[in-house]
Amino acid sequence: MRVAEAVIGASDHYARAELVTLGVEDAAPVFLDRRRAELLDKDLPAAPYHHEALELDIGTAVDLVNRVRRSVAEHARAAVAALLTACSARVLALPASPYERLPDSLEEVLRSRPLTYAADGMLYRESLAAAAAELGLEVRRYPRKTDPAVLAAEAMGADVAEVNALIARFGREAGRPWRKDHKLAAAAGLWVLGPRISSWKLAVGSGGR
Repeated sequence: MRVAEAVIGASDHYARAELVTLGVEDAAPVFLDRRRAELLDKDLPAAPYHHEALELDIGTAVDLVNRVRRSVAEHARAAVAALLTACSARVLALPASPYERLPDSLEEVLRSRPLTYAADGMLYRESLAAAAAELGLEVRRYPRKTDPAVLAAEAMGADVAEVNALIARFGREAGRPWRKDHKLAAAAGLWVLGPRISSWKLAVGSGGR
């Protein structure tokens, strides 16, 4: 059997992201890789917009946020590049952000409570997306506050329970931990792969590859 296509599903959470890579073999979905991406140097704050920047003078805050942004960009690119050496993925799937982009001015961000709340999460998610695009991957977004398992079920012509059973099987193959973030990332991958999957019932029942 040959892996015809691979997709990286990502679930980000501040200074880290869980990356789950799935592929298709003979029209059936298969688990390929699970890893955590650390996205920030340990000596930098994980939520600079919502915490530190609000307590610093604007010049110091700009310097801090810029250092965090550079660190996240470097870590995100390294994480995606390392994964691509192991799996020939073509797509990164992750949730959409609440805003298309943040204002260039930190002062403008800090004047808006909604922007300040969103900015730290967007920093990590958008850095992953930018790194993937820079490395030649297509970036696919599913809507915020949407269960990607529901989208995967629609794409596969399956029931949500059957998709969740398949994701549970991937968890057994990956080994512990297999938490909510991993399941969301796997579901995002299945959403993208769905139109190319026609043997999902066999995949659910096989118990392995």
